[in-house]
Amino acid sequence: MQYKNKKNLYKLLFIIILLGFLVSLVGCNWLSLGLLNVFDPQAQVRIKNFDYTDDYKNVVTFDVFTINQVEFIGSGFELEYYRGSTKLDLTSSVGVNFYVAPSSGPGVEGTATKVKELCLYTSAVLDYVKIYSAFNEISCDLYIMGTDGAGHDLKVKVASGISALGVDNEAPTAVISVEPASGDCPLTVFFDGSGSTDDGIGIAQYKWYLPQISSGIISTNISFSKELACSLITTDSDEVITVSLTVTDYHGNEGSAAESVTITLPESSSDGGCS
Repeated sequence: MQYKNKKNLYKLLFIIILLGFLVSLVGCNWLSLGLLNVFDPQAQVRIKNFDYTDDYKNVVTFDVFTINQVEFIGSGFELEYYRGSTKLDLTSSVGVNFYVAPSSGPGVEGTATKVKELCLYTSAVLDYVKIYSAFNEISCDLYIMGTDGAGHDLKVKVASGISALGVDNEAPTAVISVEPASGDCPLTVFFDGSGSTDDGIGIAQYKWYLPQISSGIISTNISFSKELACSLITTDSDEVITVSLTVTDYHGNEGSAAESVTITLPESSSDGGCS
């Protein structure tokens, strides 16, 4: 009986030693890649020093290295965008070639290659945010794409759930220009909001209000022309028409401004009849 127990113990020790040897061959990741990776190892790509610029510039910087003796030839990056848990049809690829050297031994951290200031948003993302008013709602998952020295095509996740537009808490500044600022009715006035500014990515939305004309939004353009009719004059004196503009940036911050236009009745309409 004692002999049988010793034999079983030797078998167990042999299995443990064999497993340890297999693990060391592939950089401690054979369980996720399968036993075939022992005989046809692929690059074990890792990320460190991930830095997300937490403002409207929205760029990431990180280091890429391997922990086994297989090189990695990067061909670019892929960005997958989400609104909540819903994946959007806005996947973007960035072609950038870079090289990651193999490590000196199994499980050893190799020389890192730095990826600098990779921007996470595209014009398509900005257009989507503007069209659907999806302010502060779009996130992205970032992947590295490439091929290792053994010919395996790899897609390695760098990070997930990153804000695709960064963070910006500063309100934009609304600026209104009117031309002319006064005159006889009916008066066609050009309202211009192009002087409005934002310290971040830019202004996504313009909303103009003319309370005397409409209870709602009168325009969503940067600029527009509007005829101010004589029927707007409710007294014997001049009528002051107030226009307001609210601008919204890509992060949902709002800024507002207001300007006035004075309209008067022409003399022939205000003298009460013939002279």
